[in-house]
Amino acid sequence: MSGAKTVGHSDEAAIPVEDSSERLGTGGLEKPTLEGYDRVLELIASDPRIAPYSPDWVRTSIPAAGEKIRVLKYLLNRMESRQPQLLDVGSQIGAFALYASRVGFRAAAVDYDFFARRFGPLAEEHGVEYRICDVAIEKLPFENERFDAVTYLDVLEHHSFSPKRVLKEIHRVLAPGGKIVVSTPNHASVYNRVLLAAGKSVNDNFMNFFEGSADLPVYLGHHREYTRSELRRALELTGFKVVECRAVEEDLSSLLYLLRLDFSWRKVMAQRVPLIVRTLGYLWAPFRLPFGRVLWAVGEKSRS
Repeated sequence: MSGAKTVGHSDEAAIPVEDSSERLGTGGLEKPTLEGYDRVLELIASDPRIAPYSPDWVRTSIPAAGEKIRVLKYLLNRMESRQPQLLDVGSQIGAFALYASRVGFRAAAVDYDFFARRFGPLAEEHGVEYRICDVAIEKLPFENERFDAVTYLDVLEHHSFSPKRVLKEIHRVLAPGGKIVVSTPNHASVYNRVLLAAGKSVNDNFMNFFEGSADLPVYLGHHREYTRSELRRALELTGFKVVECRAVEEDLSSLLYLLRLDFSWRKVMAQRVPLIVRTLGYLWAPFRLPFGRVLWAVGEKSRS
């Protein structure tokens, strides 16, 4: 997506196109690839400390990696420092921050206690400054204007509270000219529109919510999804200049990569719905429809 290649000129029409240029400012480190991200997932999954915490789930999270690779390429092509500082908010298993440290960033990460205590020590051993922080009630544990970039990927929708205070905290820790990259499901996607027209819910699976979280103090799924105009407004209201705000499709190559790792028709059938959806998205992306499954936004902190 980096290298200023896009299809169309308006927010509605612009669909990111992967850049094949060699401008990535990695200073000789490896360039972001699915294979590299997969190696990081395996590093985490194979650590004996992670064994009680779903290592198989860690390994099979590669379909989400396409978005992460797109973010890293985008940022590396726009960073002025040779080793920019990046903060990943809501880092969970720490894979994104750990991989960012391998491709040219000095990476830090935050998440609440459950993830930070389980996955933080491994990330710390590999150069990531992983700190405990409950962004619902705590300030980010970093000084003002420290980071060149902050990533806030697939986190916004999980908040049971307004993201205003988190965005303002991100603004505080960003250096002048620093960028925030946000991704979150698009509530107004064409897929949701079709489901609603068919009388189906666009919320999380009902039984997972109703039974699976019945004994939990907080539901861990999606509390609120956003439209493109809402995401743009949230960034503007917290001091950011909105550089980009688009509806894009989910990455197909990362899902195909998962299926190729250990191919079987049973695995294909298990992934048939996301496979069909991502393939459709790939096919109609050239038509510049503003109804993709994912919202992608970039905000910039003023230099003045």
